Amino acid sequence: MIPEVLHVEVPKEKMEAAVEELSGSLKLLEEKFLQDRPFIAGGHISLADLVAIVEVMQPVAAGLDVFGGRPKLNAWRDRVQAAIGKELFDEVHQNILGSQETVKVMDGSKLEFSKAKILKFFM
Repeated sequence: MIPEVLHVEVPKEKMEAAVEELSGSLKLLEEKFLQDRPFIAGGHISLADLVAIVEVMQPVAAGLDVFGGRPKLNAWRDRVQAAIGKELFDEVHQNILGSQETVKVMDGSKLEFSKAKILKFFM
């Protein structure tokens, strides 16, 4: 998400490795945590689902389609959304999904300061 939001070029190899790792994590979520249950901890939504959905939505903000070709993950997201309500689901993810807009209106000096600090940790 950081390269997309801050408009920073990432080496192709690094991006491919990150996407591969994400794919493995999503597979683990589907196969080990969700299995054939509607939610991570069983038949009802729990804190585990709320924490996980926020993590899964971050790559979506960067333009990655994490739900495509993953019907189990897609159905889980829909169940989480239905359990907490679409309005709350959208509100909670508004900052994540709108991060590119936030950067556009950010003061230039603050953006450069933040960019330098973030890149120090991630690049």
